[in-house]
Amino acid sequence: MSEAFDPKPASSGSWSVLTRETWETQDELLVALTDAVRGIDGIDDGLTLSDSVDIEAVIAALLPDQRSRGVSEIRFEIDGYEIRVIRDGVIAAQSTSGASKPLSA
Repeated sequence: MSEAFDPKPASSGSWSVLTRETWETQDELLVALTDAVRGIDGIDDGLTLSDSVDIEAVIAALLPDQRSRGVSEIRFEIDGYEIRVIRDGVIAAQSTSGASKPLSA
């Protein structure tokens, strides 16, 4: 389940952890990522992950057939935020604009 995080505006360049979860299947990864991104205030409700990132590439990178072939982290932008997904289960976000944007669940 998602872990609570501080919803106060972050200083420029700092990351807010949205969730810390482990995933072992494609479905678990996509649910965790979708829930984390939906929890960010200010992201257009009409946007989907596939509008901003190649879902198949995310799955292939973080859940490869052979663990030695994957990557430890991916990043992508969606609606003014950079999203960071780390193989160990951390999903974090930071504003890409000069001004801080609040993150809240």
